[in-house]
Amino acid sequence: MREQQAVSNEIATPPGSGGVLARLLSEQAVPAAAARFGAWFGAAFGRPISIAGKVLVLRHDHITEALSRDLDFRIAPINQARIDEVNGPFVLGMDRGATLVSERRALYKALSGVDMAALRAAAAARAGALIDAAGGEIDAAAGYARIVAAGTARTLFGVSGGEDTVFMDAARAIFNQVFLNTTGDKAVEARAVRAAPLLRTWLQSEIERRRSSGELGADMMGMLLRGGQLDDDGVRRTLGGMLVGAIDTTASAVAKIVAVIGRDAALAAKVAADADDEDRLAGWCREALRRWPHNPILLRQAASDTTLAGTPIGKGDQVILWTQAAMLDPSMFPNPAIPRADRPNRAYLHFGGGLHPCAGRIVNDFQIPLLVGALVRRGIRSVGAIDWAGPFPDHIPVTFQR
Repeated sequence: MREQQAVSNEIATPPGSGGVLARLLSEQAVPAAAARFGAWFGAAFGRPISIAGKVLVLRHDHITEALSRDLDFRIAPINQARIDEVNGPFVLGMDRGATLVSERRALYKALSGVDMAALRAAAAARAGALIDAAGGEIDAAAGYARIVAAGTARTLFGVSGGEDTVFMDAARAIFNQVFLNTTGDKAVEARAVRAAPLLRTWLQSEIERRRSSGELGADMMGMLLRGGQLDDDGVRRTLGGMLVGAIDTTASAVAKIVAVIGRDAALAAKVAADADDEDRLAGWCREALRRWPHNPILLRQAASDTTLAGTPIGKGDQVILWTQAAMLDPSMFPNPAIPRADRPNRAYLHFGGGLHPCAGRIVNDFQIPLLVGALVRRGIRSVGAIDWAGPFPDHIPVTFQR
């Protein structure tokens, strides 16, 4: 136990949001106001803005066009080096090519073979047990959504190694480095470098055990091993690449949704009224997350001189796709300030798009509303402020009705 605690201390993302700007961005109001201005400016200006090698894309149709032009606007210069450093190659760091095609095909074929109904039932059971044990208050982030998401990740990807806290901290450390550390923070990088061998060992050991026993399993690891499209290291890389985003994407989304509905009584009443309607509950979750996305931007880099919606873009320019502003674009979201549960799912940009949507979105689509719905059905009386660990919502107290 003492050894596990020491490992966790080395890789855990420390509490606090860090710095004045980070503290401003750690509340809903500032990024929401900026996004409203961005949506207005995008509609008024009519095209992306290019300044000193940075291109800011604000409109929904321009963002979807950029995501569809993956040969012009590449993801590899953004993600590849950091992913390779801690995991080895993974599809979310690859540009279009033969390797991407074959590894993505293997990923989705394996994912389609997993019993999602059983995965969902297990997540619902975990959520119910945590709520039942909580009494009058629960930490909807670290004490709930993160625990359920970690259990789902273990079940889906076949990871049995590591004490639960170390497992979650390792996934968070690697996720922070791979997808969020755009400023090159050395402390973030160091935590990920320490965590990466743990994840590699857990996956390799389980793959070797299954190969030697002949019992490949019915989870995603088993489907990849059985499919034979990837060698064992390819299986490990694919599972590792998916796993690192699986836990904190869910936990962050749930925390922010709960925070949004906790501050809007009218929205909370609508969510509660539809808590037993799966489609409408999912719609309300997407709408709450539109107000405060778990990830407000996507990044790409221009492969060569080109244009986007009339704006010249130079080779090597960084292209900033401001998805939070785009999800306030009235051309795609009529009356964007008014929440509606019946907006088309395809309009949302929460989980990317084009060649590189979130590989785990099929799980996000059911697990996030499931977790929110279980809290709402229990009866939320009040929601406290979020405490942060770097860019991650770490704690958010929810008090239940008696």
